[in-house]
Amino acid sequence: MNTDKATLDGAGKESPFKGDSEGLSLEEQVERIRRKRARSHDYTQARTVLNALFLALAAVGLGMYFFGSANHVPALCVIAAGMVLKVVEFILRIL
Repeated sequence: MNTDKATLDGAGKESPFKGDSEGLSLEEQVERIRRKRARSHDYTQARTVLNALFLALAAVGLGMYFFGSANHVPALCVIAAGMVLKVVEFILRIL
């Protein structure tokens, strides 16, 4: 085994590659995944709120557009605000 590239995993075993899961038991692999997920941020609740606001703004904007006055600019502004929220939600999904 090439010791200059070897790393120690969570169980103290030597692994030639950082992402190598060979030689690890199923419990060790699950524990590694849990530790990785615990380090990452969970934006699920924020994304849900942003999606709900987007849907509400889209519905209000469409109602204003079709049932409002002949001036559609305010309705388009409401729809644009909803789209901005959707872009923010998309960015949180990537993170």
